[in-house]
Amino acid sequence: MSDVAEPTRTRRVTFYDELSRRRRGAWLVSAICILVAGGVGLVLSAIVSPLVLLILGGLLHLAARLGLMAANACAGAAAIHGFASGHMAHFEQVLASLDKIHGLRDIDLLVGPMARLAPLAIPSLIAGGLVWLWLRGLFLRAGGKDLIARLKARPANLDDLDERQLSNIVEEVAIGAGAPAPRLFLIDSPLVNAAALGRSHKDGVILVTRGLLDRLDRSETEAVVARLISAIGAGDLRAAAGIAAVFQTFGFCLTLLDLPLRWSAWRTLGALALVAISPRPGAEALSRVGEGLEEGLQADTLPHFEDIDARLAKLSPLLSKVAQVAMVPWLLPLLVSLLFKLVLFLWTAFFLGPPMAMLWRNRCYWTDARTVKLARHPEAFARALEKIGAVDPPPGAEAHEYLFIGAPTAARRSAADRRSMTLALAPSPAQRVERLSAMGASVRHADAGFDWAGLKAGFSAHPVLALIGIFLALLLVPLFLALFVMIGYLTALVMTMGLAAGLGLVLWLV
Repeated sequence: MSDVAEPTRTRRVTFYDELSRRRRGAWLVSAICILVAGGVGLVLSAIVSPLVLLILGGLLHLAARLGLMAANACAGAAAIHGFASGHMAHFEQVLASLDKIHGLRDIDLLVGPMARLAPLAIPSLIAGGLVWLWLRGLFLRAGGKDLIARLKARPANLDDLDERQLSNIVEEVAIGAGAPAPRLFLIDSPLVNAAALGRSHKDGVILVTRGLLDRLDRSETEAVVARLISAIGAGDLRAAAGIAAVFQTFGFCLTLLDLPLRWSAWRTLGALALVAISPRPGAEALSRVGEGLEEGLQADTLPHFEDIDARLAKLSPLLSKVAQVAMVPWLLPLLVSLLFKLVLFLWTAFFLGPPMAMLWRNRCYWTDARTVKLARHPEAFARALEKIGAVDPPPGAEAHEYLFIGAPTAARRSAADRRSMTLALAPSPAQRVERLSAMGASVRHADAGFDWAGLKAGFSAHPVLALIGIFLALLLVPLFLALFVMIGYLTALVMTMGLAAGLGLVLWLV
């Protein structure tokens, strides 16, 4: 008996130790995420840097008036004023250089003045990284309880035969991995999906929709559970927390931009402040804060002045005229908010989102491979992925869809869809099944892989069409280059206007 148990015990320990080594590699994802969060702050440097200077200058002036180290406070305020004055001079040099540029050969005239403006980006980079660290630590403490509360998930009902069987499967797979059995929660939804939550393997949580129990057989369910437990053991939860903090940092910045325009932005920041000072924030409070930050990512959060005017016009023409006059002061903040939001969405879509998508997809592929090693049934896991497909997550978990086994792909999402940073973050089921086919699973997806042999045969049969296709593909290169130049030009234009206004305000008030 001991001779049989010993190899099994050794296999469990070896498997779990391998997952632990992978868990230590999650630092790379965190490093990329904090860089991306700093990049979000960098895009907003035209607002963040003057704001930081204004806050520091205001605090120093207040300390001087209260007599708290008055000499040092006055010296600090003077240093801030000198810093802003010097960079305003550099900014004027940039504007003067623009008049001297008549072609690409004159671009080097901008390099010196632009390089001298670089220190203005440092406060924004630091602020973006600090906000990421703060939000990551805040929501990581909750261990997924906020999402559980939002989805109205419940513990498994052991009086129900299917849910009891699922609980037994979770315990069996956890024992096979040499890991503690995670807690099991059910979501009463007909959707077929599942996710892993928590901070680490010690307090992991598995979320399973009721539809998954109805659609998958026992072997497929066991493969899905093995995938979730592998994700917990591999440290995917901490990597996911870092990605979620990037989205929350993005939403936090957009919420700040919306402060002059919507009351819900003030309510979200107030709730965030209360949660931050609370030693043990409740799951419901964290859930509301998360929803508020995600609300800033939506395209329809800004007030529609035409709708407001139309409703008031129905009540009284006089009220409509008064409202039109009252809306004039809000037009400038609205324009600034729209411009910076446009720049942020362009930067995240083209420069900040792809690195995170690449990292998360690689982790998904690796965890899928470990799932096959744990469950030893790639065919069952492939069938489960095919049945789940690229489905939507349960309502309320849209910003966390990458945590679920099935997540929407870029083909099912429009560029104007909410939370555009999560586009194509998770790999498609076809790509995952194709990789599983190398481990023994049969592939039934028609689009599981790219048919290079068929493409080569088609080119050989139709050489003229092949040349036309190559020519059209080459045309895309200058188009993409032009697009990147346009994004850079728009970014420079928006940041130039923001810096001019922000530095002028600092010189006036500090």
